[in-house]
Order: sequence, then structure tokens, then C-alpha cells
Amino acid sequence: MPECRVYANTDHLALAPRSDWTDISRALWNDKPYEIRLQQYGSRALQFTAVDSPSDADLYLLPLTWNYYLEQDAIHLVANELKRSAGVGHRLIIFSAGDFTAKIPFSNIILFEASSYASRRNLGQNHVFAFPAFIPDYLNLYSYGQIQFREKQTVPVVGFCGQAGGSWLDFARWDIGLLLRKLSYALGYNKWEPAPFETTRFRKNTLDQLSQGQGVRTNFLIRKRYRAGYYAEEKDPFHPSRMEFIQNILDSDYTLCMRGGGNFSARFYETLALGRIPIFVNTDCVLPFDDRIDYRQYCVWVEEHEIQHIGEKVLDFHLSLSPTEFFDLQKACHELWQTWLSIDGFYAHFMEHFPNLQVRYDKTPFEKT
Repeated sequence: MPECRVYANTDHLALAPRSDWTDISRALWNDKPYEIRLQQYGSRALQFTAVDSPSDADLYLLPLTWNYYLEQDAIHLVANELKRSAGVGHRLIIFSAGDFTAKIPFSNIILFEASSYASRRNLGQNHVFAFPAFIPDYLNLYSYGQIQFREKQTVPVVGFCGQAGGSWLDFARWDIGLLLRKLSYALGYNKWEPAPFETTRFRKNTLDQLSQGQGVRTNFLIRKRYRAGYYAEEKDPFHPSRMEFIQNILDSDYTLCMRGGGNFSARFYETLALGRIPIFVNTDCVLPFDDRIDYRQYCVWVEEHEIQHIGEKVLDFHLSLSPTEFFDLQKACHELWQTWLSIDGFYAHFMEHFPNLQVRYDKTPFEKT
């Protein structure tokens, strides 16, 4: 695939620390030799090249994440770039990071974010795509570079390690906090859209359904605090609470993956990376490359309204697999993550979001919604 030519107003880069730059910006605009950039940034250095004029570009990129412009009250800078990009026939490409769903007050943009809602992904002539929660290669980090294959047993083991518990006082406090965030958002004080429901309670209810069901064995390590209360700024990947999380996935056939504060599951990508099969609870989610990947082939797919039948769906899925198919699926899950959902895989396929470079106004954009 030929290199994609990217234009961005690099004057913006001086406004923010590199943590607010997009992944593509960090790969393109630095002083490192190409060989070093290729080693550090992989497909981003290989697939993209910077150009100085938007008329020479395939993509017109907003160089910082939407988070910076929103939180620094600099949306006028985005409006300026939108006007410039439209003037040369481009749709502005915006990345929004973190847990929250971006509410972009513009039309005719292309948005990439992790936390979208499928039912409203293409509003105002905007086009929304998901990107994964990017993680390192967990096989190399935690498993000596090899999948620890599990043999198929008659009774499937379902794992979960995470925040899903608390006292009645905790849940009352969380409910009140969510109501206040919703009110603040409605009044325009909170810039980010809160979750539609209290997600810790939702997790607890789902785990209760699995525990009460027939035909599955549960392997739950329920926390009362996020990351078991481990809040260090620089997270140690080998902290005991982290190792318990990883071991829980490895010691289970299936891992429950459902939204937290954002409408996506980082655990979904972590499970795939370790060669395990996710149980994905769909809460109106948008997944990366969902027009190209049939995720139902890789996981137990459970719609939000099917929670009361989640145990039955896990058992039916498990019984449908032969021992060989169960083994092969573990391998396929890791390959899916590596090929499409790792940071290198995602950007290697990035231009497939735009068939025939349909990111300009003079072409019919995105037949599929």
C-alpha cells in the first residue's frame, strides 16, 4: 500500500505536551531519524508521510486530540481548521481520547474515538469510527511470547477480575454522583457526556446472573475499587493487582467484557491479546473495523437486553465448539488483536476506513452507515 500523505497545522503542536498529540502526529512530527521512527512507531512511520500543503494531502488531520481543544476552551482553533479543510475539499479528521464520548459541534468531520454509541454514530453528516484501547503485546509481557492454550472442558470457566462490588453506601454515593454529573452535563457545566447508568451496578448484576446460572463455573475476583485502589501515576505492569488481573484471564476459558465509565471495554482487547475468548456485552457499542470484522466469530456476543440469558449463551457457544475448534479459536483471538487491534495493526489498516480515499467533498462518502 502506498504511503498516505497527511497534512496538519503543526503550529498547534507547540500548544500542548506530546500526550495531547494524536498517534499519527507523534510518529510524523519529531526530529528522530526515519530508522528510529520506524522502530518506535512501526506502521505509523511506514504508512504515513507528512506534507506541507493540504492540496498535496490525502488526509487533513487535526494534530491534537479533541480533548485538548475542549478542555482548553480552544474549539475556535478546530473551527478554523474545519473551514480550511473544507476550503480544499477535505473532511477534517479528529481523534478523541479517553473514556468519554465526544460531542462535536460541527458537521462533515470524521471522528475516531473508543467510546461511541452505534445508534448515533453518523449524525450531522459526521462519520464516526472506533479505535481500540491500545495495549502492549501481552503475550510478550506476561506469557513468554506464547499463548497458554487451554483444553476444552465440559464445563466452561468464566472469569472476571475488576470493580463490581461495594457496600450499599458505595452504590448510593455512585448513584448520586452520576445524577449530579448528568445534571451538570445538561446545564452545560460538564463538558463530557456521563454514562447513561451506574456501570458498577450493571457489572454486579451481570456477574450475579452468571453466578446463578447453570452449566458454567465462575472465576470471579470482585474489587470494590478501580484497580483495587492502585492509583499510581506511572502504573507498574507487574504490580500484584495487575498480575492477579492477568492471571484471572489466563486461568479462564472466557472473560466477561463490558463497559465501564466509557462505552467500551479495554478488557475486551486484553482478553484477545492473551489468546482468550471474550464474552462481549454490547451496550450500543462501536467496535474497530466493524464493517470488516465479524466479531461474533471470536466471542460470545450478548446484547444488553439478553443479560438474563447470559449463562445460557455462554454454554451454547461452548458446546458448539469441538476441542479442535476451541483450541483454534484461542489462536484466532490473538491473531485478530495482533493483525487489526494492536496499535501497529490498527494503523497498518487505517486507510481501509476510506475506500478509494473517499474523504473529500467531491466524492460520495461512506456508502455504509
